[in-house]
Amino acid sequence: MATQFETIANAFLEEYWRLNPVEATNAGVYRYNHLLPDWSEAGQAARDNWRKQYKAFFSQPGIASNAFEELDRQVALAELAYFEIEEEWQWLHKAPAFYVEEAMNGLNYLLSRPDPASSQAEKDEQLLGRLSQVPVLLGQGRANLRAELVPPEFVEIGLVAARGAYNFIKTLALPALPGIEDVRGQVLAALNSFEEFVRQEIKPGGSFATGPELFERILRERHGLDLTPRQLYDLGDQTARELQGRLETLARQIDPSRTWLQIVEDLKAAHPTRATLLQTYWDEALKAKSFVEAKELVRIPAGDVFEVRPTASFLRATMPLGHFEQTPPFSPTDNLGVLYITPIDPELPESRQQELLSAHCFTAVRAICLHETFPGHHLQLWRAKLEGSPIRKQFRSTLFVEGWALYCEELMEEAGFFDTPALSIWQLKNSMWRAVRMMLDTGLHTGQLSLDEATQLLVERAGLEPNTARGENLRYTTSPTQPSSYMLGRNRIVELRKLYQAKQKQDYQVADFHDRLLAYGSASPAFIPDDI
Repeated sequence: MATQFETIANAFLEEYWRLNPVEATNAGVYRYNHLLPDWSEAGQAARDNWRKQYKAFFSQPGIASNAFEELDRQVALAELAYFEIEEEWQWLHKAPAFYVEEAMNGLNYLLSRPDPASSQAEKDEQLLGRLSQVPVLLGQGRANLRAELVPPEFVEIGLVAARGAYNFIKTLALPALPGIEDVRGQVLAALNSFEEFVRQEIKPGGSFATGPELFERILRERHGLDLTPRQLYDLGDQTARELQGRLETLARQIDPSRTWLQIVEDLKAAHPTRATLLQTYWDEALKAKSFVEAKELVRIPAGDVFEVRPTASFLRATMPLGHFEQTPPFSPTDNLGVLYITPIDPELPESRQQELLSAHCFTAVRAICLHETFPGHHLQLWRAKLEGSPIRKQFRSTLFVEGWALYCEELMEEAGFFDTPALSIWQLKNSMWRAVRMMLDTGLHTGQLSLDEATQLLVERAGLEPNTARGENLRYTTSPTQPSSYMLGRNRIVELRKLYQAKQKQDYQVADFHDRLLAYGSASPAFIPDDI
């Protein structure tokens, strides 16, 4: 029999999915596939009521009957706190791209991850239902946006998103349903109108920065971290300096005549072609999986499926390299995890094509694959699907997800996967990047760094190419604390491992530690007890 907590938790999730049908589809909950979210004033009021109702429930003392319900309670309150903070940040009033991406993700999830139990006719009707609601959603966006709050950076992101969405809809293969081409025309017109609205009518006057108080609340209330923005910035600076020293030492061992930045630039010269790019990632993912299994680093339960696919066209401008999409945690039959890699556009100038191919150099591909696939995101999220509670399946802490993936980079080197010094220097470079992110994240959102200053810092300290560095920082403006989560999560996981190893002594097995850690799902590592 379900406990009171379980009953209320299930109702909490069901209402969340009803209010957020795109996220429900992404999670493998398909009963709202015909809907897009309502971001009208009435829809916002419904969300506000949901947040307040369940905050009151989960805040009750003694409501959890065991340790795992207590962890769920913390996770739920953390997410509810962030929804409240996001409202205070005025996200709905300042982010044009949000509405475009909600609409396009709603369509893309239906196409890339359809309900396995639906007939083709039902899938076609779901697609038509969502497609027909796109103009309504964009109209809600126009009503919500306030020019005095919109920062110029968000205008730039919004215009790119609208143009990418237009191209996505224009070339989308639609089912042969009566009137569906008329609906496509209405959506294209709405996207054109939204783009012109953002370009012509929004004279940006706002700031993307959360400010130090909201930023600290996210650290404390969402992630469970007792850190000030100043402490986080200093931690990033200190960690970057330590990594700088390690990079310089390793560079001298490899070639005393060259700096680590010069060695990294040399490595970028060896890369796949446009035609072999996706297959290269696929091959490296399989190598990483075989190594994890052979070394018994992390146990891989049977049944997972993995693929490499090209990034959807509407996402390519804002995701120039790619992204990972987990197996839907609530779909019992869809066990597929997907690494999306953005193809190199042959229409780009040749110099930009070469720049992008260099970012996919063979050394980078190996490092990326272990981070994104095995034993990184794909494996961790597959384990979370099998072992996590419903609340922890739905609400994933970036500290755990990204911290685990960064930890895995070091784990694989420790286990001998890096068979050349080049891979070690690349991994250290990536860690340097994650350390500098803590400085950028804090500096941008407390108003201490402009976008240009942050870009220069990323170029100078982490060795990124200027266009890539600017694109990275644009993304950081939309996601306060997420850029810091890699190193913060990694640090806590390393701390937990040391505590576990000290307790187990001669009985310590790294796979046993990983079993215990991954059983917590994707809760913030700060919520995981020391006596794991």
